[in-house]
Amino acid sequence: MNFQRPHMLDKANIPAFRNLLLAGALLFGVSDLQAQRTVPPIPPVGQPIEVVIDADAKNEIDDQWAIALAILRLDRFEIEGFVGSQFLHDGKYPTRPETIPASVAEIELLMKLAGAEGRWPIHAGSLPMTSMTAYTDSPGVDFIIERARAHTAENPLWLIVLGAPTNAAAAWLKAPDIADKMIVFWHGRSEWPTKCQNFNAKGDPFATRVLFESKLPMVLFDTGGHLTVPMAESEQKAKPHGALGEYLHEARNPLWTSDEKGMFDLGDIAAMIDPSIGTWQVVECPTVTSDLLYDFNKLNGKILRCSTVDRDATFKQLYDALEQSGGLVKSP
Repeated sequence: MNFQRPHMLDKANIPAFRNLLLAGALLFGVSDLQAQRTVPPIPPVGQPIEVVIDADAKNEIDDQWAIALAILRLDRFEIEGFVGSQFLHDGKYPTRPETIPASVAEIELLMKLAGAEGRWPIHAGSLPMTSMTAYTDSPGVDFIIERARAHTAENPLWLIVLGAPTNAAAAWLKAPDIADKMIVFWHGRSEWPTKCQNFNAKGDPFATRVLFESKLPMVLFDTGGHLTVPMAESEQKAKPHGALGEYLHEARNPLWTSDEKGMFDLGDIAAMIDPSIGTWQVVECPTVTSDLLYDFNKLNGKILRCSTVDRDATFKQLYDALEQSGGLVKSP
């Protein structure tokens, strides 16, 4: 996989210079940009939601559980595609480039196991940002922009980000016009209201800071650490249901067999399917500092925050979907 060198915004490129001006406004907290940020709604019930799922799927195993639920609930989601994202390798920064194709391959494997091979486009995302204004191009970023521009403020694209917000931030820097056509639903489980020092934020600190200071309507999914599942439960409830269910259980071996293993990202999808299982508040959007602390002295409009999600209701959604489908995605 070949990556282009980072785009540094300069006056020679008019679109890029526009981005520079916007990025400068980000850094200095211009109030009119804050005023333009739209607060997203709680995911609307009674209608399908059009989504792109951005996942660091090979990081561990919770993304797999989340993606499985999404593809088995096409009554709720109109999936437009997937982006495989980078992640910290063994917790070390900077990210290794091979994590991106690894995430793509894992999403492709899930589709094959669910009988949905080739059904949706799956694109590779970008490397981590190297400053607040420097990003790398990628097919995944271009795909996000393309799909966002196919939507409207009245019918936005929901970009579900289950890993570092690299691709969401890069897409906005490259195409600021998508801010009124897309909602970012980010798994940013943090120590609100003091620290934003979660794994996904650490995977791309610059992108995290850009996301909070952008105009993108944003849902902060700020919970999920309690979504643990014992091995005996996943063996009983997931494993019997097709190749997909068996994989969700067996992929826990040998590293993730603890009964305290969390399926963190599953909560994002479950809360989008049934918002009543979550607790939602509109909150002030702080700036994130260089050491990933929340700074409420510099606000960036308002965002929607999900602070709790019901554990049993979350897992029941997946187990019911697996049982009813046999672990296979329905034909179009």
